[in-house]
Amino acid sequence: MISSHPEIELAGFIEQTCLKPTATADDVRQMCWEAQRYRFAAVCVAPVYAPLAVELLHKQKPQVFTVVGFPLGLATAPCKLFEAQEAAARGVTGLEVMVNLGAIKSGHYNAIYEELGQIVDAVSCEVRAILELNLLDATERQHVAEVCLDVGVTALKTSAGWSGPVRPEDILGLRRILRNQLGIKVAGGIHTLNQALELLAAGANRLGTGRGVEILREQHTLGETA
Repeated sequence: MISSHPEIELAGFIEQTCLKPTATADDVRQMCWEAQRYRFAAVCVAPVYAPLAVELLHKQKPQVFTVVGFPLGLATAPCKLFEAQEAAARGVTGLEVMVNLGAIKSGHYNAIYEELGQIVDAVSCEVRAILELNLLDATERQHVAEVCLDVGVTALKTSAGWSGPVRPEDILGLRRILRNQLGIKVAGGIHTLNQALELLAAGANRLGTGRGVEILREQHTLGETA
């Protein structure tokens, strides 16, 4: 079981994130330095900063992800495809594509399959699908997860971060649907070590947060006092 003990490599589950609209190049440089220093699994940046992150982390452990159709997913499919191809050409490890929530609510799952499928076929890097899990009912979660299983994405990301944090029980439910066929990245509202550990125990593979350093420091402090 995952614990707070410092020998647990918690950093390997964390993807340090800098997607706030006011982010600057200096913010990205700082985040990439932290990711390298603490050996986080990855960073996730806005497309405009993807080339900078790729340059800074060249031949380093952290991978570089960027987002497509972020944060609402309401761009047209051709726009998302172009954005994905441009980002892939700039050398990112992977893409996180915001799904059209209106299409889910309308039951237009074929449209989601076609949109994601075009991107998966067009790029050679990893492709993840971003949902807003809090806005989807059980049936919608089931259907969109099945689409993602079929279309070839590598993981589901629970949120773009604007609909609030997800609960561990939500991750347990999603893991039951996906079994071990796709990864789960939880994002949004992860501020403490306890939250991180509960989400990992529920079945998450990766944690997207801007507070990775603080979480590791909390783990280290608890290890010293254990």
